[in-house]
Amino acid sequence: MSQNPDVVRLSSACAARLKGAVLTNEAPDAAAGARLLEPDFGALLDTLRALDPRFDFDRNGRPAAIHAVREALPATEREIFDAIVEDHTCEVAAVQQAMLLVAQACARQVGTD
Repeated sequence: MSQNPDVVRLSSACAARLKGAVLTNEAPDAAAGARLLEPDFGALLDTLRALDPRFDFDRNGRPAAIHAVREALPATEREIFDAIVEDHTCEVAAVQQAMLLVAQACARQVGTD
């Protein structure tokens, strides 16, 4: 997968943008970093989704699905379900921030070579 020409091109474009931001001291947080990398990062995600079923998520359909499941649950289970969804959201945000920090560190190291 990492040798796929589209994956290489799109990930390289993202890396170049991130490196440029780091070298100019524009160290973004995860949300700003995501905006900085668009539209290439979105295209990279779409490419990965198409290449491997493990990465085939449904961001557009997810809110409706979560709402349907939540509404089908009794009140007590809704609270547990909401807590699980919130916990997962926090985990994804933490992973995104950690990956951004690692990428920034790599860009700084490359910039000092």
